[in-house]
Amino acid sequence: MSGFRLFFLLVAVVATAAKGFAGLLDELDASDRAKVLAGHQVALQEEVAGKPWPRLRIYQLARATPEEVAAVFFDYNNSKTFVPDLLHSKISKKISPCVMEVDYEVDVPILADEAYTARNVLKTTEDGGYLVSWNLVRALQTKDATGHLRIDPHGNGESIICYTNLVTPSSGMAGILKKIAISRMKKTVEAMVHQVQNQKSNHPNDLTRQVAALREAIASESAGVAAP
Repeated sequence: MSGFRLFFLLVAVVATAAKGFAGLLDELDASDRAKVLAGHQVALQEEVAGKPWPRLRIYQLARATPEEVAAVFFDYNNSKTFVPDLLHSKISKKISPCVMEVDYEVDVPILADEAYTARNVLKTTEDGGYLVSWNLVRALQTKDATGHLRIDPHGNGESIICYTNLVTPSSGMAGILKKIAISRMKKTVEAMVHQVQNQKSNHPNDLTRQVAALREAIASESAGVAAP
C-alpha cells in the first residue's frame, strides 16, 4: 500500500473512532460538555406532556472502561450495597442471560417504602459501549417507569455515561416527592461512578469477577443459551 493511501486510511479510522467516542458528548452544548469532561455531573430535565415528573438525563465521566461500568451495574444483587436509600435488590427472574427481572425496595420519606420490579435488558453497542434499558413490571405505588443507562467509550480507559429515567408516580407521590426523587437519581449516578472506581482501585478481584459474569452473560445471550 502506498504511503498516500495509508495516510487516508489512518485518517478514516481515527475519524470513525472519534465519532464513536463522542456520541453522548454530542448531545450536550459546549458548556455542559466541558463540565462533564472536567468530572462534574450534568443533569438535564425534559418536561413530558401528561407526566407529573420530568424525564431526567444525567451525564457523568467515569474513570473506568465501559465494560467495567456495565459489569458493576449488571451485578444487580449488589446494588443495595452502594445505591443510596436502596434497601433491597435481588434478581427474581432470569428471562435470558442478559434479560432479568429485579426486585427493588426503596426507602421513601413520609410515605410507605416503595417496592417494585423492573425488567432490565443488557445489550452491547457498535462502538464498544453498553446499553441497559429497563421497564417497570409492577410496583406498590409507582404507575410507570422507563429508562436506560448508556455507557460510551471515551479513550484512555474512561467512559461517558448517560442515565435516563422517566418515572410516573402515583398521585400521592407526585407533588411531595418530585424534588427528592430527582435528587436521588443524581446521587444514584454518583454512587455508581464512585463504586466502579472504588472497585477498580481497592477491590480489583471483585471487579474481575463482575467483568467475568458480564462477559459470560453476553456470550451466552449471543449463543442463544437459555437462562438457568
